[in-house]
Amino acid sequence: MSNQTASSTANQHPVVSVLGAGVMGQGIAQLSAQSGWRTLLYDLSFEACDKAFHNIEKALQKRVDRGRLTAAEATNTMRRLEIVNDVEELAESDLVIEAVVEDLGVKHRLIRTLEKHCRKDTLLCTNTSSLSVADIASVAHHPERIAGLHFFNPAPVMKLVEVIQAPCTSDEVVNRLCVLAREMGKIPVIAQDSPAFIVNRCARPFYSEPLTMLTEGLADIPTLDQAIQDNAGTPLGPFELMDLVGLDVNLKATTTVWCAFDNHPRFAPSSAVHGRVAKGQLGRKSGQGFYDYTGARDARQTQDEPPEAAHSRILADKLADTLPFQVAVSDGRLAQEAAGGAPLLWLDQNLVSWQRHPVILACTGSGLSGAQFDEARHAAAALGVTLKLIADRPGLVAQRLAIMLEREATRVVAEGVAQSQDIDTALRYGLNFRAGPFSLNADIDDACAERILTHLRADDDTGRYED
Repeated sequence: MSNQTASSTANQHPVVSVLGAGVMGQGIAQLSAQSGWRTLLYDLSFEACDKAFHNIEKALQKRVDRGRLTAAEATNTMRRLEIVNDVEELAESDLVIEAVVEDLGVKHRLIRTLEKHCRKDTLLCTNTSSLSVADIASVAHHPERIAGLHFFNPAPVMKLVEVIQAPCTSDEVVNRLCVLAREMGKIPVIAQDSPAFIVNRCARPFYSEPLTMLTEGLADIPTLDQAIQDNAGTPLGPFELMDLVGLDVNLKATTTVWCAFDNHPRFAPSSAVHGRVAKGQLGRKSGQGFYDYTGARDARQTQDEPPEAAHSRILADKLADTLPFQVAVSDGRLAQEAAGGAPLLWLDQNLVSWQRHPVILACTGSGLSGAQFDEARHAAAALGVTLKLIADRPGLVAQRLAIMLEREATRVVAEGVAQSQDIDTALRYGLNFRAGPFSLNADIDDACAERILTHLRADDDTGRYED
């Protein structure tokens, strides 16, 4: 992009064109128009454009009704949004964002058409989540101005934008896109062009490791969901989230990443998902997934203040002071190893601060009678913690999940795809995690992590824990 264009668009509102009037396209168009920019919306189907226009109008009205937007702001946003019927009308665009079907042939035809009608300094961006930006740009005469601009659904709400730099994309274009993303009120993170970019790759263990825990019989689904939510700081547990997004959608995303990484076992689709999809159990939209949605579900009752025992280590100390047996937080060993022949209650570790009570904390034990565990459970409940007894496996739930998240994130850094701080930012704002993988592991020492991995590798015959 020329210096003249860079400075001129920095000092005046850009003209933004959005191609594709589906859910993502209309969300990006709404965001652009709300940002004060003239926004052109194009789709091969005029009916799709018309539907998107009215959907945006309804979405803005909801924000007005909730007091998040004034009526004047909504009106002005709609005035900045224009439906165009021909690609030639995009000629004055400063930025084009395509959100059309994930088909490389379709995107190639689109790139050729855009280069024919747009200026040579127009930024051409793809919102792809599954295709290589380099492959999309391969037919371009000016590939240096092509990049990924990956928004998250719903685009007007989710704060994160991944700016994807292919080998052909110039640094100047990446920097300009970061500026534009911030002007939209977004938080940009830069990723090199690699399968699944940052969020969709680094989040795979969030699904795959709990699914492996389920297959092992470590714990039931509600226990895994609630233990992860409370101790790893996620807005939903992995099974709840898969049900919300759709098990078919999750299976497709997992399979795409698995194929992109030469079928490495750590990305392999789970039979627990595949089997449910085969039965039509797709989650909330079908009424059945990991949970049953055909009837009323009991909501979890909590109070919005921390428990009296504000950390698992504090809980362990308090319980050890009153109970006639050992209580400690996992250091990566099995409870049986750590017990030394004496009864032991072995607690999982909370990796984010507890903000409500009662919280769910996984635990296991060695040499404990049922009566002794009941005694511990009642004592913990009085301190605002609900203990859930699970199988004796390394890292229990939160520790094990956190280590798997960090391992994948570390690979992403080592491959030069993204920086560690951007990965933490991406998972915080792309998935609303309270902490990214590196921050989450700050209180897990290297020796603990190595013990957990050593045990998992010894018990596994699939290769999922190997590099």
